[in-house]
Amino acid sequence: MDKRPVLAGDIGGTKTALALYNPDRTLLREATYINRQFSDILEVIGNFLAGEKHQPGRVCLGAAGPVRDNRVRMTNLDWVIDAEKICSCFPFDSVRLVNDLVATTAGVQHLPADGLLAINPKERKPQGTIAVLAAGTGLGQSFAVWHENRLYPFPSEGGHATFAPRNQQQIELLTFMLKSKKHVSVEQVCSGLAIPDLFTFISSACPPPDWLTRQLRHQPDQTPTLIRAAVNALTGGPACEAAVRTMFLFVDILAAEAANLTLKSLATGGVYIGGGIPPRILPFFDTTRFMSFFSRGSFSDLLAAIPVHIILASETALTGARELAMTER
Repeated sequence: MDKRPVLAGDIGGTKTALALYNPDRTLLREATYINRQFSDILEVIGNFLAGEKHQPGRVCLGAAGPVRDNRVRMTNLDWVIDAEKICSCFPFDSVRLVNDLVATTAGVQHLPADGLLAINPKERKPQGTIAVLAAGTGLGQSFAVWHENRLYPFPSEGGHATFAPRNQQQIELLTFMLKSKKHVSVEQVCSGLAIPDLFTFISSACPPPDWLTRQLRHQPDQTPTLIRAAVNALTGGPACEAAVRTMFLFVDILAAEAANLTLKSLATGGVYIGGGIPPRILPFFDTTRFMSFFSRGSFSDLLAAIPVHIILASETALTGARELAMTER
């Protein structure tokens, strides 16, 4: 076995996490970087490895975008990541690029028990397909199937599929979104980028309090403030009905889309909801309400029996990238 460390990366639309692991999977070092502070991934890697005694051999980077020929143009970030170019700049043995959700899916099976929170604690089918959604800056999707006792994750760009409203409120949301967009994808109504638009839609019928309007003014990224206001309001803080309704709408759409991915992949091994947003809005994941949007239609009985979990472990994609780096293609 190669005795050089492994470098794993999770490159999202907002931040990049890098971690260096020993061949026995013990963590050597980890760091997170804000993408807007760097020109490209080469600068980030160079910063991480500067002065590092333990230079890696194999590298696997999960990136938020479709990977073609070991190259990816990021979906919500103006970066192009090219494995060949990375290899030409650093003394790595190999660089493997995968979609960030492929990395997350590869990491799910390695999560500790406390890395998951059950929404629908049903028994998963052994070696059943699993589905993963991640709501962060965008809405990533992936699935994995078993073959010869090994789980193989596959990429998907399902987050860019057309948004299908489930009720009258969501029909009105779609109408609202179509005023400014020719096509409305699921990601455009169910991601960190979408939350300000959801809030604007809700605010037309439920005006926000003045204090929140003042806080939002001049903020280039309103999503953290809206999430904080909603969670505080739901847990005994200052009332903010507009923010609360916004986050319930967000979770309703997420539940419906989780069901769509479950049906398309027949994910009897379970559905896992990850990304940076769900762990921050746990009070909005009411099981009864979530399952009313998840378990519906002709296969409601099948959906009701699917285990659904929220991924709490923030390093799932790094863990998956580590495993993929250590696994032969």
